[in-house]
Amino acid sequence: MLYLDPKALLAAATLPELMDRMEQALLAEEEGKAILPLRTSVFQGEDTLMLMPCLEERTWGLKILTLKPGNPAQGRPYIDGLVVLFDGGTGAPSALMDGKLLTSLRTGAIGGLGIRHLSKPDTRSLGLVGAGVQGFWQARFGCAARDIREVWVLDAFPEKLPPFLDRLGQALPGVQVRAARSAEELLERTEAVMSATNASVPLYPEDPDRLRGHCFVAIGSYRPDMHEVPDALFGLLDRVYVDTLHALEETGDLTGPLERGILRREDVRPLADLLREPRPAPETGFYKSVGGALFDLHAADLLAQTARAKGLGTELPQ
Repeated sequence: MLYLDPKALLAAATLPELMDRMEQALLAEEEGKAILPLRTSVFQGEDTLMLMPCLEERTWGLKILTLKPGNPAQGRPYIDGLVVLFDGGTGAPSALMDGKLLTSLRTGAIGGLGIRHLSKPDTRSLGLVGAGVQGFWQARFGCAARDIREVWVLDAFPEKLPPFLDRLGQALPGVQVRAARSAEELLERTEAVMSATNASVPLYPEDPDRLRGHCFVAIGSYRPDMHEVPDALFGLLDRVYVDTLHALEETGDLTGPLERGILRREDVRPLADLLREPRPAPETGFYKSVGGALFDLHAADLLAQTARAKGLGTELPQ
């Protein structure tokens, strides 16, 4: 069994390679051949253990995450975990890897697909709301999808921005990384915007004129009580794209507009539609990602394969 620590994971594949594999996962999601049981959550007080399996014919996968709200106060991560791959033919474990980083990479790659397929090809400026771990990787993949020259970052806690901007700037040589003072400034300075927050109210103003002409990618709101985009956005859209149609039940960015009658179910389409039949980028676009175990499986499988080919990681005895 191959063990991949974070260093090996980062060296195993390029960001465009990960986005390419997520395109394959989107198509596999549409085909419906994978076995995707509901995730299992076990609670102990405020703490949670989550199990997320996914089975395809060749490869099986299981992501195990722990959520410990008390950890950050002790200098430890809120989320920790592992991903295990198994050979679909024999059932033998084949790879073990860091679950936190794998989740960040696949989430970033799925978000990057929104920029790749819905932003205008000449997009040069990117906005980011949310200066956390997920936001870092959203910006990385957004810049890998287009020839971005400027990234503007907004966060609810401005004191977080200086170290975040420094780290992101080091990861994006040749790109100007700057702080935005407000959502209005962020929209004024950028052509595409990505968000990775737990916001319960929209991040952007209810002003169609400010929203028009942007590509919006939202990956943060994963519950019905969370919202990242304003209602005014939906009047500018012909279609809303999602990574999986499960988003229609999971995120407030869609359940709310559907309930209020400003979004029709038939106008929500899987991004896989654009892989089969590419269309010109819309004037204003919106892509919502909620993720899923199938994307974890495909990302982990790619990283394990490329790591083996490059001689990365450590083979563990069985």
